[in-house]
Amino acid sequence: MLVWERQEVQEVPRSLDPVREFIRAFNERDLDGFVAVLDPEVELHSKKGLRKGREAARLWATRAPGGVQQTIELEELHEDWTESGGGSAVALIKRSWCWDEDGAAAGEDEMAWLFELHDHKVRSWRPFEDRSEALHAGGFDHGVGAQ
Repeated sequence: MLVWERQEVQEVPRSLDPVREFIRAFNERDLDGFVAVLDPEVELHSKKGLRKGREAARLWATRAPGGVQQTIELEELHEDWTESGGGSAVALIKRSWCWDEDGAAAGEDEMAWLFELHDHKVRSWRPFEDRSEALHAGGFDHGVGAQ
């Protein structure tokens, strides 16, 4: 098991790190990059329901300009068996909200994202409001304190 803390998403080679690439592409609204890191049978467990497949994921990640927008900061990453291209990972993140028109802060919250990987692609993504629940669901709660 690997645990990484506060690393810049852009510093890691994109082709070798699907979790960081997922976050980078989401933040930059790079829809082609976002879809490229997804397994063809990806499942996104969003608050609005289950999204299956790359095209459904593309629609989910498409954000209209204006209003309040979110940016994801990776604070800590727990990984198991991801070096082989599979396994699972839990990303402890900070979600910052700001107004698109002027960049003014609109709030922030801490949460976690659980990833299941297959062949160096994201097969499943699930958000958790409670970080300890995400660590437990990913099998990372043995000796790890949630923040």
